[in-house]
Amino acid sequence: MNMLRVWPIVWQFGIGGLLCLVGIWAGLRGGYLNLHIREDRRLLVILIGGYLLLLVLMAVFTFWAPYWSHGESL
Repeated sequence: MNMLRVWPIVWQFGIGGLLCLVGIWAGLRGGYLNLHIREDRRLLVILIGGYLLLLVLMAVFTFWAPYWSHGESL
């Protein structure tokens, strides 16, 4: 595995995930977010789902897409 492809993902999504967790923790602790309110739970699901979706897309285009030019099938 080419680590030159892996490290940018680790740094971007690692630091981004850490900052997202700090923001969610601060929102919950400060009372801005309340897990008893439906809209706040939906917001957290959207944030976490969007983070994971972007992580999957980044991984697909980093590890799988480079081989498409060699004629490999999907």
